[in-house]
Amino acid sequence: MSVAFHGAEFCWMNGAIIETEKAVVSAMEPVHLGIFEGIKAYVENDVNSRGRLSIFQWKSHVDRLRRSAAVCGMKVPYTDEELLEATRRTITANGFDTNVYIQPRIWPRAGAPQEVHVVIPVWTFETVLGKDNPRFSKNRRFMISTWRRIASDALPPQAKTWANYGNSALALREAERLGRDGAIFLDNRGFVSEGTGACIMAVRNKKVITPPVTASILESVTRETLLRIVPEDLGIPTDVRDIARVELYASDEAFLCGTGGEVTPITSIDDLPLGREYPGPVTKRIAEYYADVVAGNVEKHKEWLTPV
Repeated sequence: MSVAFHGAEFCWMNGAIIETEKAVVSAMEPVHLGIFEGIKAYVENDVNSRGRLSIFQWKSHVDRLRRSAAVCGMKVPYTDEELLEATRRTITANGFDTNVYIQPRIWPRAGAPQEVHVVIPVWTFETVLGKDNPRFSKNRRFMISTWRRIASDALPPQAKTWANYGNSALALREAERLGRDGAIFLDNRGFVSEGTGACIMAVRNKKVITPPVTASILESVTRETLLRIVPEDLGIPTDVRDIARVELYASDEAFLCGTGGEVTPITSIDDLPLGREYPGPVTKRIAEYYADVVAGNVEKHKEWLTPV
């Protein structure tokens, strides 16, 4: 990452704030064995904390980072509080006061596999959320990838590892080559799995359905958040189950969910339009409520926000 990358002049590496352009390691480092985490901090806009930057679902993300490390045989050599303080210092050092993406990265050191590098880069981002946000309603043509999602007996899809994203990169390149905006994986059984960087949810008969963790999906923090707030707060039924490819084609709506994509609607799959309205009414309702949650406007979920 260079200094010009999203304007992030500083990052945190192995215990210290340093210039991002100096956060370099040897080309011989085993970075392919690394893990990472995707976390976002949003500007709150409720009346009591307007303008404050808060990290969304910090604990859940750090818990997943530790699970990913354990699966890959690594230990995180810092406490949760030390990682939080490092993140706060990095955001402050860059002078960011708008929405920030945080991506802790960990990989074993060359020649000393029991030791690890820990780097926390940050950068600003533009959200797709918001009632009149043109980025939300942009048309998105997706396809079912010819590449299958990695099986859990080959690589651990439930962990957030760099190696897994080689699978995603191949599917995304295929989609781009064929003029699509994105791709959706099937698992090794032929059931719907996930997108190339986010989980997928569909709407059928006013019910939200999404594949289970056993469909080779990442254990998504955003997915778990939606599975709680959609039925409890919005009263929309949800069902976690295997989804056949044909069911996806026959859905009224579909959207991706993840830290990066937030709630991103899909226009069509394999050139088959989904439903009669785009973005669909259920997707819009979920996205608008999720935007309120991350912005601190829903009092019952304030515990998910950690101030920077």
